[in-house]
Amino acid sequence: MYGALLLAAFILLLEIIPQPLDKVAVLDVGQGDAILLQSGTAQVLIDGGQGRVVLERLAQEMPWFDRTIEVVMVTHPQRDHMEGLLHVLEAYDVGLVVLPDAAHSSQLQEAWLTMIGERGVAYRFARAGQQLTVGDAELTILNPLDSDEAMAATASDLNNASIVVKASWPDLSFLLTGDAESRVERLLLTAWPGGELQADILKVGHHGSKSSTSPEFLAAVQPSAAIVSAGLDNRFDHPHQEILDRLASLPIWRTDRDGTVSIVRAGDDWLITGQK
Repeated sequence: MYGALLLAAFILLLEIIPQPLDKVAVLDVGQGDAILLQSGTAQVLIDGGQGRVVLERLAQEMPWFDRTIEVVMVTHPQRDHMEGLLHVLEAYDVGLVVLPDAAHSSQLQEAWLTMIGERGVAYRFARAGQQLTVGDAELTILNPLDSDEAMAATASDLNNASIVVKASWPDLSFLLTGDAESRVERLLLTAWPGGELQADILKVGHHGSKSSTSPEFLAAVQPSAAIVSAGLDNRFDHPHQEILDRLASLPIWRTDRDGTVSIVRAGDDWLITGQK
């Protein structure tokens, strides 16, 4: 009896201790972006969608007692990417914030920068070529580029300030492009001609808008699957049919249809599933 109780206690202990896991979850936050990367027991959150729904999604993906997110990255200061991160900073201990050095004046941007300062969170501005190592994953920042053309693109449209990051494990890679549009994609093709853009899975740019995911960019990435983060019946009609047609040869996963899309290591394989 005593041995059975010890075994039961041990099993319960295993269930509540966070287990090392390699995972990428494109969270269903409606019309917006929020991507959670986990390597081992460390997490990176890229964008936070609108409102507080990101907290519900994080609660589904992280152990209830894990209140630390090692890195939070905001691709660009627009509501559908940034607003939820204010609530994340309130609810979690954040080790490092990575943000674009983009001039933008709004109450939301002011609140975001004020909260980072008040909470004493370490931060850095993203620059192309920077790398972060989280567990076994390596994050390489490919944009923003330091060029007159890149700054002109950002000045014309804030979407083009988006941090573009490649997340790589030894056996799988993801390219996450925020809302970067085709103008930036062309600059990336010139800046990274050596295969750095190639990735196994592409998180499709700008929620599947026809302003992104140009044929030339898609040819350089050569993905084996694509994921679109968009809200159900959104007013922008994302993803645009033109982009779906362009991706027709690939398996496509969509948060508006499939819910949160998770890619999880299972032994020597990676499994991709939709919450719905």
